Amino acid sequence: MSRQRIKTTWKIPSEDVSLRKFAGYLRDKGIRTSTLDSYVLRVGRYLKFCDQEHPSQETGQTFRDHLMDNGLSRSSINNYCFAIRQFHRMQGLDFEFAFLKPHNEIPYYFTADEVNRIFDEIRNIKHLAIFKTAFFACLRASEICNLDIKDLDLDRLTIRVVEGKGGKNAVLYLSEDAASTLRDYLAVRPAHKIDGRNPLFFSDFGARIDRRDIHRLVVSYKKRADINKPGGAHVLFRHTPASIMVQNGCDLLTIQQVMRHNDIQTTMRYLHLADESKRERYDQFLKL
Repeated sequence: MSRQRIKTTWKIPSEDVSLRKFAGYLRDKGIRTSTLDSYVLRVGRYLKFCDQEHPSQETGQTFRDHLMDNGLSRSSINNYCFAIRQFHRMQGLDFEFAFLKPHNEIPYYFTADEVNRIFDEIRNIKHLAIFKTAFFACLRASEICNLDIKDLDLDRLTIRVVEGKGGKNAVLYLSEDAASTLRDYLAVRPAHKIDGRNPLFFSDFGARIDRRDIHRLVVSYKKRADINKPGGAHVLFRHTPASIMVQNGCDLLTIQQVMRHNDIQTTMRYLHLADESKRERYDQFLKL
């Protein structure tokens, strides 16, 4: 009886090869062992997330946004970026990231005009519903992906989410504008279940959307709107609404509750943006 060869491969996964090479590269540069191990661990997680041998700068930015969506500290995110930059330098590539500033301010945000320009470029009702739901409810990317139809209450203009950070349930507000767009979307949304659930948003191929899908959409529509400043889903759907509320005179306690910040110090990152609105109220009320 002839024997058939087992259809498998014993090739060492390319990720392991890349990590061993990276460890040697760091060792040759004189990086101390504790830092070397930390960098290799971080790059390993990065490569697993990207699921490709040669990630692009855009994919690296998507991973960075993923870290922000999961609530990592500024120092942790910066350490990931340092490690990833070293990894790509080993490959002869110069990857640059917008490192988070060590002081307690947000790095960047979009203006109200820029948000409207982005919305105006969207002709796809599903994409518009994703953007307006995420923006007006101040959602993290993971929270957008996990939404089901049952989470919506369009009569009360609320939406229930399982928080991407902490896993707690929260009931959030929706604007009438967002609710109107959601009604238009639901009117044409085909019936579709995934694992017994009715996802609010799913891809054109029937899978639940993921963070990378959302990041790519933000980058694409931002480009169409001719907006060149940095920032992806986390900036558009989290930093930006909080910044706009501050500039419009909203108090920090309300913003803390809307953004679901556990610590008021996190909300106070936006305080420096209130200078213009404070000046307007000063001129309005301090008169002789």
